[in-house]
Amino acid sequence: MKRRLAAGIFLCLLALPAPLHLQSLFPLQDKPLDVPYVPSKPEVVSEMLRMAKVTKDDLLYDLGCGDGRIVITAATLFGTRGVGIDIDPERIKESKENAAKAGISNLVKFFEQDIFAADFREASVVSLYLLTSVNLRLRPKLLTQLRPGTRVVSHNYGMDTWKPDDSAVVMVNDQSHNVYLWIVPANVSGTWEWTWAEGDRKVAYSLNLEQHFQWPAGDLKAGGQVWSLRDVSLKGNALQFKAESEERGKTQTMTFAGKVVGNTLEGTATTSRLPAPGARAWKAKRNPATLKPLDSEGPAY
Repeated sequence: MKRRLAAGIFLCLLALPAPLHLQSLFPLQDKPLDVPYVPSKPEVVSEMLRMAKVTKDDLLYDLGCGDGRIVITAATLFGTRGVGIDIDPERIKESKENAAKAGISNLVKFFEQDIFAADFREASVVSLYLLTSVNLRLRPKLLTQLRPGTRVVSHNYGMDTWKPDDSAVVMVNDQSHNVYLWIVPANVSGTWEWTWAEGDRKVAYSLNLEQHFQWPAGDLKAGGQVWSLRDVSLKGNALQFKAESEERGKTQTMTFAGKVVGNTLEGTATTSRLPAPGARAWKAKRNPATLKPLDSEGPAY
């Protein structure tokens, strides 16, 4: 009788929720992980920070921060402020403990959160060690939230047709690790217009740009004449290009350099075009209706 009673009590206990101390040892994970936890080697972390040119003036967000080593290393070496985001509560707990051990808890914060719900628009550097499929889901959000010039650095996994601005291979114990860097570009797509006085007349200019991430292309129209563009360069919000046209059997050249702020493009230009050769100020306005999304080919997140 006692054995039957004891067995019944044991079965009832099994049906009850796990005690608190057991739940802390074996936490219930109701949020599936997009990426298995594999920490980056210290040599790779060092190269990621070097390539992104991290300094004390940066705010570094690590999306999928694991044990916090990237933001903790940046804070320890450079005094960089950092934010780590991870969906796994155990990793967040570990990150906070590691920051306390390193004595830099005043510089870093860690949040248990889904990276696709996170707001990281204040970042000047974003670090990733995810998967290519996750990077592609995240790509539209990176391009929408981050300011032009923000650096995005990734361990091993790329961004498909968004090609990196820089890359490197790190060897650790005969195993190769890839590091990729992207600089978030300004959106310069659309039609930009301005007028210049040339002699006794005003000439209307129209710069028409298509853009594939950090690679714009297009043409320039001036007084009914089409100029071809070459040596086009876009770094963050800094745009440079040359425009060329044949006039009276000679190649005429205009060189432009400016910065994009919203729908204004302002800088300097140097032209060999008569009757007003030389350097001059340049300020163009974009028709907002002509702007196109940078990541129109990307998947929705």
